[in-house]
Amino acid sequence: MSSNVEMLRRLKAVECRDSTYWPKENPTVFQKAKGSLVWDVEGREYIDLCAGFGALPLGHASDALRDVTAEFASERPMVEHAMGDVYPSEEKILFLETLKSMLPSSYALGALALSGGQAVEIALKTAMLATKRSGFIVFDGAYHGLDLGVLALTSREDFRAPFASWLAESNVIRLPFGASKDQLKAAIGKLKPFGLAAIIVEPIQGRAGVNLPPPGWLESLATIAHENHGLLILDEIFTGFGRIGKISTASFVDADISCFGKSIGGGFPISACFAKRDVMSAWPESPGEALHTGTFFGHPFSAAVGRRTLLQIQSQELSARAETLGNKAKQQLSDALRGHPMVIDIRGEGLFLGIEFSKAGFAAKIMDDIRPKGVIVLPSGNTGSVLSMTPALNISDELFGEALNRIIGCIVKGTMS
Repeated sequence: MSSNVEMLRRLKAVECRDSTYWPKENPTVFQKAKGSLVWDVEGREYIDLCAGFGALPLGHASDALRDVTAEFASERPMVEHAMGDVYPSEEKILFLETLKSMLPSSYALGALALSGGQAVEIALKTAMLATKRSGFIVFDGAYHGLDLGVLALTSREDFRAPFASWLAESNVIRLPFGASKDQLKAAIGKLKPFGLAAIIVEPIQGRAGVNLPPPGWLESLATIAHENHGLLILDEIFTGFGRIGKISTASFVDADISCFGKSIGGGFPISACFAKRDVMSAWPESPGEALHTGTFFGHPFSAAVGRRTLLQIQSQELSARAETLGNKAKQQLSDALRGHPMVIDIRGEGLFLGIEFSKAGFAAKIMDDIRPKGVIVLPSGNTGSVLSMTPALNISDELFGEALNRIIGCIVKGTMS
């Protein structure tokens, strides 16, 4: 049996050193998983409260994945790969139809990609084509991906600085999350040389620390964008399809474009950008050479797993369950940690939860302290002061409650030590 340390040493010998975090103590290399449980290469069991950064709404080794795998191995195998922009697969078409059927009726047309950042890039290009403008308003704490095409929109300077000479920083104005109407209007004025193409926002900021917007603020962004002939883009890659107790925030916010990822692939790489018909129709009819495509866009296997995942989210009413279970979890955490000297806030919607601490790096410490006790969580926020939880939407009440009890115990002990 290989050890976690030995496996990480082997990884370090072949991988860019920027790519994988290596903790000082108790490193972990996953070997197998089922549902909301994972095991490392040494056979230790963990309760997974991250679900692949929220990309596993049905947990590991889901029925959706097993069904598709069985079909591929059957006597009538599915197409393994299709040239999506020339010869589309049946699964690509079925996936898009299913996705659209679950979205607000205002969203008519979509485009597929592999990652969340690529979906955001499609959204930016769509906004520029539709408005003939190139200025964007984003917000402090925003995370919209790290590809060069979208990097200028991401808030953290440490991500942008090494590549600043390449980025279109002048086209982007950054405002506080929850910015006032006056701040927004002033920013639009500063963008006059480029014109406002769009305001882009996460309905709840994830990487920044599970930050919720002020009530009614998202709706006001749509109004301001439209009054100034721009668009509103919702980055719903983390929040969409059940995570925060709803399928899409566009069901109550008059957004023009939404970006989806993570949950919609059931653990496999697929993302989507959906928009109103007149907005997405700014793209020209393909003459046989698409302006924006990729070899694996609409990959049949990912589309097949994604479609079945979406149908299970719908049939099992996992959005509603996320809201119920999330409220129960917040109550459990509040009851146990009320008055705790280091806990500033317990917040979130659905199964998108965070515990904010008063000490920078304390959430990162809890992540490392709780791992040997069999729970996987992540820190978030620029200073690692928020402990984030995004479990599978179908995690059992009992397993989730047990994980939360271990976290509570670790927080109390970590404060005393």
